Amino acid sequence: MADLQSATDPGNDITHVTVNDVDIEMTADDDLDFDDNCWSSAIRRVENSVSGFMDKNRGNVVAGVKGLLLLLYLAYFGYCMYYKFGDEGSIRLMVGTLLVILYLVNKTTKGLCTFTCLGRCTSVWEGSKALKVRRWIRRSLYLLVSAGVAVYIGLDVVRYNPQNIQALLGVGVFVALGFVFSTSPARVDWHPVFWGIAVQFVFALLILRTPWGYGVFEWIGQRVEEFINHANAGAEFVFGKSYRDHMIAFGVMPGVLFFNASISVLYHMGVLQAIMNKLGSFLSFCLDCGPIESVVASANIFVGLTEVPLLVRPYLKRATESELHAIMTCGFASVSGGVMGSYIQLGVPANHLLSAAVMSAPAALAVTKLMCPETKKSYFRDGVKMELGLEKHRNILSALSSGAVAAVKIIANIIATMIAFIALIKFVDKTLEWFGNQAGFAGLSFGLVCSYLFYPFSYMMGVATQDCGKMGEMLGVKIFGTSTISFTELGILRRNRFQLLDYVTTHNDTWHWQGSDVILEATNQTLLGGIMDERSEVIATYALCGFSTVTSIGITLGTLVPMAPERKQDIAKLVIRALIAGNVATFMTGSIAGLLYNGQMLQ
Repeated sequence: MADLQSATDPGNDITHVTVNDVDIEMTADDDLDFDDNCWSSAIRRVENSVSGFMDKNRGNVVAGVKGLLLLLYLAYFGYCMYYKFGDEGSIRLMVGTLLVILYLVNKTTKGLCTFTCLGRCTSVWEGSKALKVRRWIRRSLYLLVSAGVAVYIGLDVVRYNPQNIQALLGVGVFVALGFVFSTSPARVDWHPVFWGIAVQFVFALLILRTPWGYGVFEWIGQRVEEFINHANAGAEFVFGKSYRDHMIAFGVMPGVLFFNASISVLYHMGVLQAIMNKLGSFLSFCLDCGPIESVVASANIFVGLTEVPLLVRPYLKRATESELHAIMTCGFASVSGGVMGSYIQLGVPANHLLSAAVMSAPAALAVTKLMCPETKKSYFRDGVKMELGLEKHRNILSALSSGAVAAVKIIANIIATMIAFIALIKFVDKTLEWFGNQAGFAGLSFGLVCSYLFYPFSYMMGVATQDCGKMGEMLGVKIFGTSTISFTELGILRRNRFQLLDYVTTHNDTWHWQGSDVILEATNQTLLGGIMDERSEVIATYALCGFSTVTSIGITLGTLVPMAPERKQDIAKLVIRALIAGNVATFMTGSIAGLLYNGQMLQ
């Protein structure tokens, strides 16, 4: 056996190798030659042959392996459909397989990382005659859609749920207020406003009034909840079985971590880009919006307030004021996937959160074009392709880890904001209580002030009269603090309602109100905070679903200004207006949900 020793000179790339007391000087590019025996020579020849073959045919080999795996999966899928078709598992397998096929088709067509604006094509509509035809088609569609909505409301809503007409007041008032406080009322293009509300109405109609539409979103919501609940295993391993004793700090955190990490993986795989591309193109086609506005509106359904601007970062410096306003409004009017996961953990129904996120996209575009209409020609119109990009990862594990680490910031923000704001509310309550006592008015608090301040908005969205105070309080807490606290309160009210229904079914006994609480007489239990009507709960879910809080102003400025420092003045000028527009968009979503509420379907 040869005696081999080596040492490396740290000052250069020379390695001294000693073989059988003979010193050999080697550089980094040299190979140490040994006497090959027959076995080593044979292995080296095979190695070189395999390496050469792979270098020449790597693409074909990879494609063949993928094709073989696909054939094996299709065989497995076919057998499963034959063996047990029609149960819950077969539906999951079918939906998952369809999504994978769509993803592969989209990836093959190279449509994952670019967004193409599908707005009007100027070459088609050149000339005065063509413009007249286009204008005539537009006006005809306005009349047809308006007539169809009016007939549906008259024959269905008025006939079976006349109390829902109350919510129609909200849609009209919010549009009127947006027009009055517009930056340029005379320049408002009513096309995106009209079609934004119309698309929102159609989404709500499919989700809230059709059994199959509601069933699809309910099924997706249940699968999302089931998926997020897998995070409990990790939380129990780290924090122990009693981790839910600290509901916000440890009970909500696992779901946010897991869901945000999953979002990062889906983006790495290109799935989110494909969805954003299709949905953004649809919104661009319907509302005639530019690519920046459309892609931001669709992306905000999945990623957060701080991540979405990164998708369009190279284009911010050339965006118009209306487009900047749209970017901020869309961010304020929606929530990210990770934060949505925290709301689900708090007991808010996932199906309504998902539908609220989808409905908020056209609502935000409609409101932003109403409150800050386009007065300049955009640089990004008519067939423009935009690269959509966030941080790239080496592999799925890297994306998973990065998404989980990024979620820590979200969790820290939720916990820190809740601690600070609840402490501030406690201080404000004590201060108001002191001032009220000095004037002989007991019970004055921040919540009471908000309940009166936002009472008209609650009523216009269709909330039951007895619930307008609670709804106004939750809106005030959400706008001036954080929606997490409001959704926590909504989750408590929802659990109280289910507990009361179970109590009435089981005991068939009496209960009564005591202040704002409900007393169950047979069991001597107190439901703190009382209950809300189911219809009010549904409207609240839609109206509260957004980042349109005062604290988000700082987040928005801290995100956009470093990305486009030359637009600092424009961003600072528009951010307050965008915050108001984001709230109006969520209120309008709540109004349409209240208009189409059907108690027999929404459970």
